[in-house]
Amino acid sequence: MNSARAARGVLAAGAALFVIGVIVASSNPGPRAWGLHLPGFLPQPERTLAILLLAGGAVLLAFDFLRGDAPPARVRPGPAANLPGWSGWLLLLPWSFVLWRFATRTHFLGDGTVWLWSIQLGTPSPFEPLAAAVWGAHAHLLRALGLPVDASTAALLSIACGVIAAPLLWGIATEIAPRPGSRALAFAVLVTLGLMQLYFGYIESYPPVTVAMLAFLWVGLRCLRGAAHPVLPAVLLGISIAFHLSSAFLALSFLYLLLLGSDRPWILRAGLAIVPPALAAGILVLLRYPPEQWAGAFRIAERAIEPGHGAAVLVKPYGALSLDHAWDLLNAVLLVLPVPALLLGSAVAGGVTWDRGTRFLAAAAVPGFLLAAALVLPVAPAQDWDLTSILLLPLAVLGVKMGLTIPKAPIRAARGAGLVALGAGALLSFVLVNADEEAGLSRYETLVGPGSKITAYGRAYGNELLATYDADRRDYGRAALHAQRAIEAEPTNPRYWVKKGAALYESGRYDEAMPVLLESIRRGPWRDDGYYDLGNCLVRKGRYAEAAYYYREAIRRGSPQPDYFHNLGVALYYEGKRDSARVLWLDVVRRWPSYPLSRNSLRLHFGG
Repeated sequence: MNSARAARGVLAAGAALFVIGVIVASSNPGPRAWGLHLPGFLPQPERTLAILLLAGGAVLLAFDFLRGDAPPARVRPGPAANLPGWSGWLLLLPWSFVLWRFATRTHFLGDGTVWLWSIQLGTPSPFEPLAAAVWGAHAHLLRALGLPVDASTAALLSIACGVIAAPLLWGIATEIAPRPGSRALAFAVLVTLGLMQLYFGYIESYPPVTVAMLAFLWVGLRCLRGAAHPVLPAVLLGISIAFHLSSAFLALSFLYLLLLGSDRPWILRAGLAIVPPALAAGILVLLRYPPEQWAGAFRIAERAIEPGHGAAVLVKPYGALSLDHAWDLLNAVLLVLPVPALLLGSAVAGGVTWDRGTRFLAAAAVPGFLLAAALVLPVAPAQDWDLTSILLLPLAVLGVKMGLTIPKAPIRAARGAGLVALGAGALLSFVLVNADEEAGLSRYETLVGPGSKITAYGRAYGNELLATYDADRRDYGRAALHAQRAIEAEPTNPRYWVKKGAALYESGRYDEAMPVLLESIRRGPWRDDGYYDLGNCLVRKGRYAEAAYYYREAIRRGSPQPDYFHNLGVALYYEGKRDSARVLWLDVVRRWPSYPLSRNSLRLHFGG
């Protein structure tokens, strides 16, 4: 078998195995095949559409292989369309609509819910300072425009990042593909990567950092042919690192640009080598992120690479050098870059042209892949897919470049259509699951539920998110269930006991809630919410003196809150201490004039 046929065979066989894996995993979706099981959570029409796209792509690639080694048909040039150069920019309009229309409805993956809460409170994450500053500026703009800071408006930032990413991807496609036809195919494959999910309303640090990384790769490729000054990738690398410290893995590719990809004077190249770390450090210091915090971030990464150094709840059932972790990494590849992975395999079989662009992308891809392989994170691997995706981003670009430039295997129409259909089916599955509230909820429950191989912390954290989500939907029965699962995973954390007790209280199950809340107080006597919720239960049971005691303890341990003082007044009133209740309610009205409950109680019980 010649190299061209071997390349097409690898592509066809890999696509068939991928589609079979998706169908099998989707028939009974579980937590382990999280890169394949997505269609299994979709309603029937959407599931059928995704499977048909995937199967159609595999059939076209099989047809391309079975056609033999005939060269691609020569296409006679037709009349020019005479479209103005700016017309391509109009495609950003439908792209923007797609990003908005299919924005994620649940924010369980990554730390989306945590980021949303912190943005609303004005305290974004301290670990990605430049990304936090961008999200903070976005929230400030929303408030200045009189708009609420909620999931739908916060999502506009990642959608804007997706709009910016599209022309960057086209720029990369023009650099890695030699001919106009293959250029359009390269762009289509890149724009159907699984990591495009980051731009569908994803609330995290990763959408803006991927824009900086794409800009770095594009400008770096342009530098190799003398179309850009190397100071541009130096600046973009510094910005990428300031967005997310893990972007430092791109440093090797930047050094390749300076040492082997440039004929600039040595003194200039030496000066440019200092620009990325100096710029990143300057930005971080300006954002009040001192060096000791950088060290803290790297210590977290060190613990992820060498598990076993943290608390027992963070210990994963397997290490970096294990088949289980290799399976997680394979799932990430199949979720984030299935088509580039197939193209990379076909390039290995068909022969690789090691030009300067390929070497530059390899210098970016290999460290990122090794870092992704080394990290064993404490949460469910499917939940931290976003970090893995930015580490694999250069590998995706490398796979597209190598797979579309095999010397003896030029791209034919059937192969190009098959690749695009395969990528579209994979991305559509991911996007539709996250755009459907019930599908996204069901998938996340599967990822952190029974049968998943994750840390105790990951299971507890995931179920706590679900309990909070249930409580927001006033589904207190499921909130109690998920809080109980969090307790079973990490029983020493009093927060989970409080969540379960609060859910039982809201369900009217006061006798069940009280022992749970007493346990939360025993495990976390410094927390005020357990005392408060227990006081509420005791009021419902008519035990007003005991309730007053717990309300006083909540007030003593927590920050001043009108609910605490008002409910203490309720307990005192029904205990028979009417004057004390009146004094408390008057104080609440004075301190919190907009709080209605105490004002209403004064009017009801004291006539004004």
